[in-house]
Amino acid sequence: MNITSYNLDLHKHTLSKWAASRAASQSKGFKFSVKLGSKLLLFGTSERQASDQDFIDYIKQIETFNSQDDYDFWHHQTIENMTSDNDELKKLLNSHNKSHNNYTYGIAAKLLNCYLKVFFLESFGKQNFADFIHPPVDAILLKALRKDDKKLFNFKNSIFTNIGVQKIPTWTRINENEYKTIIKLMKEFVSSKNENGLWKIESFWIGHQ
Repeated sequence: MNITSYNLDLHKHTLSKWAASRAASQSKGFKFSVKLGSKLLLFGTSERQASDQDFIDYIKQIETFNSQDDYDFWHHQTIENMTSDNDELKKLLNSHNKSHNNYTYGIAAKLLNCYLKVFFLESFGKQNFADFIHPPVDAILLKALRKDDKKLFNFKNSIFTNIGVQKIPTWTRINENEYKTIIKLMKEFVSSKNENGLWKIESFWIGHQ
């Protein structure tokens, strides 16, 4: 790295991919290094040989979004790109002794969501687009939400197939439909509090305590 070409975006990118990789690598069946997490993120662009700068340019599309639907569509497509069952991704996973079968929608979503949370941290509460960004979904947040509103977060919907002993979905195993349903419930919860911004639901996340 040439110090003269190192800028604030690359500075934030370095921190974001480290934090996201550490946070998302919690599944016993799919623990991974920061090096692998960084490469998995790059798959989100759908470009075969995406660079760090390509990824930064890609996520900055979010800044132009005017609706939650725009963001949700982009987010889903990015997760699809990150988890696509293709030879290049399988080769990468195999080189790290990882199985594609253990790389779930939920893990990829937490990797991406944690990255975006750190990268755009200064935009929350200031820029409209930041209100659309999904919070990282994990057991700590889901458990706290269920405790606060058992009726809304009862998770008894037949969509949920991986309910753990704490009566919440196992985030490391959730699929696309489960993830989307969880985000839908979170939107309803935030709206019921007359608040804007999905990020505010993280007032229930006590992982820092």
